[in-house]
Amino acid sequence: MPRSAPAVVGLLTSALAAVLGVGSCSTTTGCAADSTGVYVCDGYAGAYPYDYAYVDPLYAGPGGYYPYTVDTYYDPLGYDTLVYNPLSAGPTPVADPTNGSDVPELLGKAQRAANAVNGGVRAALDPIKELITTAPRVDGDSVVYGPAQHRAADYQFTMRRLSEAERQFGWKLEVRPVNSSGSFAQVAGGLIRVGDVPRRGRGAVGVDCGAMAATDGAVTCRGMLLIGFAHTDDGDKILNVGLRGYTPDVNVTMPLDAAVFAWRDGDDANKVRLVARTNISGTASTAQETIAIKLAWLRDVGVRADAAATGGDIPPGQVVIVNTCVGADLYQGRAMTTTRTCGSDGTDCTAASGPATLACTGGLTAEEPAVDATASDPPAGMPEMPDAPATMPDGAGG
Repeated sequence: MPRSAPAVVGLLTSALAAVLGVGSCSTTTGCAADSTGVYVCDGYAGAYPYDYAYVDPLYAGPGGYYPYTVDTYYDPLGYDTLVYNPLSAGPTPVADPTNGSDVPELLGKAQRAANAVNGGVRAALDPIKELITTAPRVDGDSVVYGPAQHRAADYQFTMRRLSEAERQFGWKLEVRPVNSSGSFAQVAGGLIRVGDVPRRGRGAVGVDCGAMAATDGAVTCRGMLLIGFAHTDDGDKILNVGLRGYTPDVNVTMPLDAAVFAWRDGDDANKVRLVARTNISGTASTAQETIAIKLAWLRDVGVRADAAATGGDIPPGQVVIVNTCVGADLYQGRAMTTTRTCGSDGTDCTAASGPATLACTGGLTAEEPAVDATASDPPAGMPEMPDAPATMPDGAGG
């Protein structure tokens, strides 16, 4: 399924794909609200990092954070509905459920690992979502929304046109204490090059949860997310996400350094490589293992997940490998799972449970992940590798 796509060359050739409708305004006369209540300026409309009205064609509901979020599998019967919904009023579920799950264990863990990334994205884009419903100030090549209170702090969102000819933009989100007249601290930013097709392009995003939480006590995440993405004209969405001492909730799970990759092949398939700290069943205690998961979903076929777990209750020098297949209905009663204990290099394996080999139908082939959480280990066939930024973009081209 790979398709050729141009390489990303530096952050200034990166692009975002979240596009809002064009409002009836100009950069000289001010900005007017469009039909969704969002204040959008002509010339900036293709570059907003939050699309208020976007409806995801696969999940058939408001997407909002697209294309930053990590997709896993489509759940036709709603077994994991709460896990899917990044726009729900409450916090995004990131911990294993206390009363079990209706989907196979590896699927639930992969979904919550995706939620961990999506929760950090949400922490940054929720304030932007609210700020763009207020009238901005236009100053030359910049548009500034706010300051206005969101959660427990005052936020300000700035967009800057870096090159009109190249459709390059930068943006930043800043925060300061409520009712303060002091200076702002940047907590998120991006660089954008808008593509030829609406909601298409390439870009980079950074979120500093620690800096955000230092001012906004309602923020639970810590550490940084550094995201490179490509949303191609033919509909592929490709993410390269670096987790740097990151946790979606400091009270739930320990910080993690990890590499996450996601490839959404149109609306028919997803492939991801995720990492999480979580307890896997069958171990001696509730201690959290570090588990790398490669998951593939095919429409009308099902899901395959292959995982490698270390640490926690797993002795040094060993790795527990778990493989699961399930049909399109995701019903765990019909899932097949095999578990092996192996040496750290994946050899000298001893079967612990399940069949000796796992044969999935419909082209869901084995792809076991690298054990190292920080390994560059994208899904097989991913058509390109977007450049993740080394540091958070400053919104001004750096």
